[in-house]
Amino acid sequence: MCGAELLARRAIHSVVDMPLHRFDDRTWAHMFHPAMQALIDPFIGVDAFCMPHNFFLPHPHGGMSAVTLLLEDSPGGVVNRDSMGDHSTIAPGDLHWTQAGSGIVHEETPAQPGTAAVGLQIFVNMARRHKQVPAAVFKVDRADMPVWERDGVRVKVVAGSFQGLASPINADARWATPVDMFDIRLAPGATLDLPVANASNGFVLVTAGSVRCGDHQAAAHQAVVLAPARAPQPGAADNGQSVLSLQSGDQGAHVVLLAGVPLREPVVPHGPFVGNSRDDIVGYIHAYQRGDMGHLEPSFSR
Repeated sequence: MCGAELLARRAIHSVVDMPLHRFDDRTWAHMFHPAMQALIDPFIGVDAFCMPHNFFLPHPHGGMSAVTLLLEDSPGGVVNRDSMGDHSTIAPGDLHWTQAGSGIVHEETPAQPGTAAVGLQIFVNMARRHKQVPAAVFKVDRADMPVWERDGVRVKVVAGSFQGLASPINADARWATPVDMFDIRLAPGATLDLPVANASNGFVLVTAGSVRCGDHQAAAHQAVVLAPARAPQPGAADNGQSVLSLQSGDQGAHVVLLAGVPLREPVVPHGPFVGNSRDDIVGYIHAYQRGDMGHLEPSFSR
């Protein structure tokens, strides 16, 4: 399928559990933050969240992107507000990409308090040369995401491109860390051979059902981590592609693939900030304290 019949198979590094973290009795997330961060570079981690009520007060970000992808079957939406003036609703299936750069303050709350918003909060690093660019926000509505369907398989192109289909976010020159992000649904027993660039790291998050990747089996709240990207060869335009084989179990599967070319730079995380050094972190803290990231009054109190 997908023109991948002649490609070599992409090796699997490991299957990783996503432990449950409860923020309170109703707000929780299954968290994917592997100890070996280099395996998922340029990604930093993912929280598969359930947020039924106001919880996270306005907070800053710098040097990275905080990305919200609501699942299509999420009962409710999310309202995003930020210090750049954005005030928008993220509906089920939509993508909202907050590229913090030099700094931004934002708040996300359920669109209908008491109705759970269910989705992925994806943290994506930014290269050293982009960490001080002005903050930017990108939005892609579910209706504008191209979809590829074959033989019990549905691939929604949230970001990046697949089979000649490209997400609208690709066209924005400000998008600093291009990645592939595919929302994939497989009917029971369906298979998909998915081409993945050898130069990219990647992983598959299982949100429902189960899936087999080669000799590895994964179920909901687990992630399949691909073998590390090949380092670029001098003078080579790229390292080609290999294929990731997915086969769903008896109940079908819903998975999200994330893949991107690693930045291969030092990663120094500190709460909502990600730098290349401790000095970077100190700089972000001082910028926030000075008000350089803007101001945002909370829409609720706790």
